Amino acid sequence: MIDERINKSLQELENQLKEIESAREQVEQTINSYDGLNKATSEYVSSMNTLTNKIKELIFSVETDYKQKVSSFEKDRKTIVDSVNAASQKLSDATDSFQNSLNNLKTKLKYSLILNGVILVALATILFMIVK
Repeated sequence: MIDERINKSLQELENQLKEIESAREQVEQTINSYDGLNKATSEYVSSMNTLTNKIKELIFSVETDYKQKVSSFEKDRKTIVDSVNAASQKLSDATDSFQNSLNNLKTKLKYSLILNGVILVALATILFMIVK
């Protein structure tokens, strides 16, 4: 009977050792899975950091290009506005000068007509006196 009890105890110990070995293997698999997951997560985070940096570089490039184009546009716009204003002023000056010339010509024509009328009256008077 003692042998039987010893055998039974040994059998129980063997079963417990198998269960402990199984539990140890499960823990080992879990740790290995965790290490793999940790490695994959680290690689993913690293990829996200690289992507974030590339996006920041792209945003900086777009911002710099935008600022340069806006600055260039503002310079061109100012040049165009200044040119239009200068041309408008020249046109206004030319229009005023032309108006003054027309007014002077009109005045000269009036004096010429008056003078021609006076000469006509004088000639008519002289002719009338001569004929009489």
